[in-house]
Amino acid sequence: MAAGRKKAAGQAVAPLPDYMLGEQIGHLLRKAYQRHTAIFQQTMGEDGLTAVQFAVMVTIHEAGTVALTRISQLTAIDLATLRGIVARLGERDLVVVEHNASDRRQRLASLTKQGEELVKRDLPLAARITELTLVPLDACERIAAIQVLKKLAGE
Repeated sequence: MAAGRKKAAGQAVAPLPDYMLGEQIGHLLRKAYQRHTAIFQQTMGEDGLTAVQFAVMVTIHEAGTVALTRISQLTAIDLATLRGIVARLGERDLVVVEHNASDRRQRLASLTKQGEELVKRDLPLAARITELTLVPLDACERIAAIQVLKKLAGE
């Protein structure tokens, strides 16, 4: 709370005049992501994958056998978090991780046969999830939203 804005117990403090939570980009992005996540879980629920796990699997599917550091770069997931995600996918026999034969420090991930089949089966669902997420927007707004989000993401 800002200096000089103390409140007595049980009393609300008036919001700052220039700050409205419902107009803040971080708040709106979080709400939009919560909506997208709910759509993802409803649509893809039977596999029990999270959106982030699916993103990792699609990245491996597209890249083939790939270093964890590269997956981290492509997905914008920090390496420590990525290791946990990949370990959980490995426990489900969807991903296998091995040391690079020419550089033992590097770990390479690839999809198992089961993981490859799951990605191929679920890619059309992923496209449907995107479509459902964008339902409130008309065609022009969809293009604009994607462009703005890419710009905000530094792409």
